[in-house]
Amino acid sequence: MSTQASEPFDPLDRHTAARRRRARRMLTQLRADEREAYLEGLAQLVTPDVSFFLRALASGLLIGFGFRFDQRALLVAGALVAPTMGPLMGLALGAVSGAVRFFLRMLAAVLIALALLGILAGASGSLAAPASTSYLLALGHTGLNLVDFGLIMIAAGYMGAVMAREERLSSLASAAITYEIALPLGAAAVGLMRLDPEIWRGALLTFGLHLAWALVVAVAVLAAHGFRPLTGSSGSLAAAVALMGLVAIVSAAGLGASVLAALPTPTPTPTATPTATATPTVTPTPTATGTPTRTPTPTVTPTPTETSTPTPMPAVVARTGGTGAVVRVTPDPLAAHVGFVADGAEMLVLEGPVTIGEAEWWHVRYTTILGETLEGWLQGDYLATATPVP
Repeated sequence: MSTQASEPFDPLDRHTAARRRRARRMLTQLRADEREAYLEGLAQLVTPDVSFFLRALASGLLIGFGFRFDQRALLVAGALVAPTMGPLMGLALGAVSGAVRFFLRMLAAVLIALALLGILAGASGSLAAPASTSYLLALGHTGLNLVDFGLIMIAAGYMGAVMAREERLSSLASAAITYEIALPLGAAAVGLMRLDPEIWRGALLTFGLHLAWALVVAVAVLAAHGFRPLTGSSGSLAAAVALMGLVAIVSAAGLGASVLAALPTPTPTPTATPTATATPTVTPTPTATGTPTRTPTPTVTPTPTETSTPTPMPAVVARTGGTGAVVRVTPDPLAAHVGFVADGAEMLVLEGPVTIGEAEWWHVRYTTILGETLEGWLQGDYLATATPVP
C-alpha cells in the first residue's frame, strides 16, 4: 500500500506492526523520507560498540586454545562467544543502498575485529607448542568443504532476510557465520605464527572465500527485499554485486589451485618380478643290450630357497580422540602430508619402528575412501598394532 501525498508524515517507528510488515514487503513504494528513516534504523542496528571488539578478543583466545589442544568444544565456544556479525550485514546494507561512507565505516570495523581475533588466536594457538604438535583441527580448515560452504551461504541469506523483515539480527545465523569465518582465520593465524605454509595458505583462502560469498548472498537477499540505492543511478547496485562476485570468483580460483597443489602424489611401489627356476629334465634310461651297462642316476640340483620377508601386519588408528591422524612422507613431524586417516581406520604395517627424537614411527599402507592405496609414516602413538613377524 503506497502512502497518499496528503497524509502527514508519520515516522516509521510509530507505524503499526501490520504496516511495518507491508512496508518491508514493498520497500520500493515508500517515500524517500520513509525509506531513509527505515535504513537509518537498520544502520543503528548493525553499528558495533566497544563490546563487539572485546568479544572478538575473547573469541580469538578460545579458538587459539582449541587449535593448540585439538579441542573442538573450545572452537564451538569461540564461535558462540564471538560478537554478532552485524557489521558484516552493514557491509551488505551499505553496498546495496549506495551509502559509501557507511560502507567504509562498517568495513573498518570488520577488519579491526578480524585482526584482533586473528592475532590473539595465533598467539594463543602457538603458545609453548612443541615442534611435534599436529594441529589436526587447524588442518581441517585448510581445504574447501561443501558442507561448510553451503552452511555459510544459508546462514548469510537467513540473517539478511531476518534483518530486512524483522529489524533484528539472528543470533543462530550469526554464530554459524562466525564459525565458518573465524575458524579458518584462526587456523591461518596459527599457521603464520608456526611458519607452516601448508596451514596458513589453505586456511586463508578458505576464509576469503567464505567471507566474500557471505557478502554476495547478503547483498542478493537485501536486493530481493526491495533495497535500492538512495542516491545516484541504479547502476551502483549492479557494480557492488559485480565487484563482490569478482572477489568470490578469484577466491574460489585461488582455493582450487591450492587444493590441487596440496594433493599428495602417490609413490609408485616396485612390484617384485618372480625369477624363473629351471626344472630338471628326466633323462630316459637307455634300453639294456646284450651286455647291460649301468647308467648313472641323474643328480637333482637343489633350488635355492628365497629368504623370507616380513609379512605386513594389520593395524588400526587409535588414541586420536576422534580427530584422526596425519600420515607423512618421512618419519618427521614436519614432513609433508600423504593424507589423513580417521580414528579406527585399518592399515598394514610394512616396517618399523624408526625412532625420531622421543617418538616412534611406522611405515604403513592404507586405502582411501576413493580406493587409492597410499604409503607413508605414522606416529606409533596413534597405532594399535603388533610388531611385524617375519
